Amino acid sequence: MRLLTVVMFSLLIACTSKTNLNNEVDSVAETISPFKLSDLTGTWHMLTLEDNEWVLFTACDADNTTVTIKGDSIIIGWGQDATGGKIESWSVENNKISLVVNDSYQTNVYQALNSDDGLMQWWLWEDSEEPAYFVHDRDKSTYPIIKQPCKECWEDCDEEVK
Repeated sequence: MRLLTVVMFSLLIACTSKTNLNNEVDSVAETISPFKLSDLTGTWHMLTLEDNEWVLFTACDADNTTVTIKGDSIIIGWGQDATGGKIESWSVENNKISLVVNDSYQTNVYQALNSDDGLMQWWLWEDSEEPAYFVHDRDKSTYPIIKQPCKECWEDCDEEVK
């Protein structure tokens, strides 16, 4: 009888510990949500670090780079040109999302990663070792906009210098 009581008590403790462990794992899984393609929906604007401050920089001869994702489509505004394509597939590894994009001429892979400061890191150029940093359209107004003076690009610019 004593042995039966010890076995029953041990089973009760084991079941309780397993339940608590499962609850802890479920709780951790909820706090570490997987990166999803829908997290990228919208328009992203490239930021430039100027004087240790992130700014939205518009060059005198090109627009700022943007990435727009809607459904399974992506448009990358490179400044003067744009590339549009269909996201054929995507995957997540180490919280970095990889997008396989078919732009009807070729297939490219672009990667994105949420940074700790709320910005999105994008690897858009094949030879880039470092990511470019982007801010979502909804947060764009919190960054200063710097427009490069026309005179820095064109000699015959009619823009007034301030």
